[in-house]
Amino acid sequence: MRRYYKPMLAQTATAAFTSPDWIFEIKWDGIRAISYVNEPFSIRSRNDNELRYNFPELEELKTLAPHTVLDGEIVIIREGRPDFQTLLERGRNTSARSIEYMANRFPALYVVFDILEKESQSVLGFSLDERKRLLNKHVKEGKNVILAEYVEEQGEAYYEAALKQGLEGIIAKKKTSRYEPGVRSRDWLKIKKLLSCDCVIFGYTLGVGSREQTFGALILGLYDEEQPVFVGKVGTGFSQNEIQILMKAFEKLKRDEKTLQGVDVPEKVTWLKPELVCDVVYQSVTRDGRLRMPRYHGLRVDKPPRECTLSQILG
Repeated sequence: MRRYYKPMLAQTATAAFTSPDWIFEIKWDGIRAISYVNEPFSIRSRNDNELRYNFPELEELKTLAPHTVLDGEIVIIREGRPDFQTLLERGRNTSARSIEYMANRFPALYVVFDILEKESQSVLGFSLDERKRLLNKHVKEGKNVILAEYVEEQGEAYYEAALKQGLEGIIAKKKTSRYEPGVRSRDWLKIKKLLSCDCVIFGYTLGVGSREQTFGALILGLYDEEQPVFVGKVGTGFSQNEIQILMKAFEKLKRDEKTLQGVDVPEKVTWLKPELVCDVVYQSVTRDGRLRMPRYHGLRVDKPPRECTLSQILG
């Protein structure tokens, strides 16, 4: 009977480091996927969605790595960098014709970095060093399948090199680590650089659950000359004390009229006069100008809203 696995997860480290006991890999901006290369063939996401039909080019795994269970990341490379937005578009496709068209135009790459089974035998208890040797022995590279490159010891230099290439960071893995399905382990660490910008708060959505009496997310904007532009919403990073401070400040700023155009969130918005500025950290900017994975980092009482310009996030 087939065993299904949840991927092993990494904890967050605050800085890169150098150590002979660790290896370092690129942190790919893609879709984590475990591939069951046997009958029936299956590629499953972290939330257990079947991906093989959205990425038919990865069927070559059947000949490159038969009778294995592999862990890796599905990515799409455009202009030398991972393109997460195009990847998501491909992952949402349901039309067979569209899937075929996108597979030809924007082919996916499966970056394999671990092996969980070989010939129906679990290798979870093997050390990472041993599993890497098994990968090299039992998995061949192809047009759409590659083995993840890594370096030993030199984590700080590798991290700097990754950032210079426009990548989001690296993953550090202890050489002796066993594979722990579903566990966020200290033996794997993600190290990535976060960007930051100062945004104007134009409104907020209603909260749910424990935040039902406050807000769910802040509506953020930046100025393009005199015109404010919607750049996304942020709903994480708030302490209880910060929530209360913000709610008190919002009371005198509420407006009946819309204060920012182009806001396409499904929730009801309470609009505010744009007088408050907050510091937001984020991972990247999408092609449509939205902050990806933003997190609230505090109010900026020292900065006028009009100084919060779009130039902060334009590369």
